[in-house]
Amino acid sequence: MKSITGISRKVKHLQMKPVDFILIILLMIASFSPFLLLRGNQQPGQIAQLRVNSQVVKSFDLGKDQTYTYRDAAHDDINKIEVRDGQIAIVYANCGDQICVRKGYIGKTGQTIVCLPHRLVIEIMGATDDKGRDKKDRIVDYQ
Repeated sequence: MKSITGISRKVKHLQMKPVDFILIILLMIASFSPFLLLRGNQQPGQIAQLRVNSQVVKSFDLGKDQTYTYRDAAHDDINKIEVRDGQIAIVYANCGDQICVRKGYIGKTGQTIVCLPHRLVIEIMGATDDKGRDKKDRIVDYQ
């Protein structure tokens, strides 16, 4: 009997107080704040770059609706790319996993579509200078 009463005394000391609940709720809200603060930071892009093996193959003006088919005869790679309403997507690819097709349309600066089997990357770029380079410093480069 003494062991049961000893356990019940310890349990009473471990009960949460109202201040503990408030602290837990504040920590939960704080853990999601980066998502809420950074979500609206992306702006619509102006151009998209198609890169294969880190080499720029083509730049797309997102203001003009167009389609482009990338073909690599050496590896039989085919990717059909579509620009519509200021966004870009890979609408067809003959790769096995189809992750690039399922990504859908993107249009915000910094977003990417990657087709690993074809070594292909489409990246949305922001404002550019007169030579076609980003005005802002790039943090990540694919070389």
